[in-house]
Amino acid sequence: MKLIKVLLFVLLLFYGSPSYAKELSTRAMVSLVHSIEPLAMQYGEGNIKAYVFVDPKCPHSRDFISMIHDNEKMRSIYRYYIFFYELKRFNSHKVIGTIYSASSPLQKTLEVMVGAKEIEPLTSISPVIEEQIGKIESVASEIGIKKRPYLIIAKEWD
Repeated sequence: MKLIKVLLFVLLLFYGSPSYAKELSTRAMVSLVHSIEPLAMQYGEGNIKAYVFVDPKCPHSRDFISMIHDNEKMRSIYRYYIFFYELKRFNSHKVIGTIYSASSPLQKTLEVMVGAKEIEPLTSISPVIEEQIGKIESVASEIGIKKRPYLIIAKEWD
């Protein structure tokens, strides 16, 4: 039953809203994401890259990160590159900056998104973190991402 839920969730991600993304090929999207790959939080040890754009306050993003967290097999197949990209209605910019500023951003992400831990947002975000958030926003905007979570599976091309 859990596998069926996972499959339905993944199908929804891939086919639920194709009209929102710009008409870019997967290869073009992956090319754009490569420029910000060093800014990602990596989760999983798999050989297939999966780029994920989430908002820490979005319930669907939380469900997706929880699903990855709870499924060791998914983490063994895919290496998730997690980027925060704010959905404006959640007003999560300061939370995103606070997570990126943590000594272990991935651990803080799991605490917030899987463990539902409330964190006190920093009153000011460092210029370096703001610049990183801006780079991620720029790439996400260029790809045409409108919903979260947004998933791009990157296979290796010849």
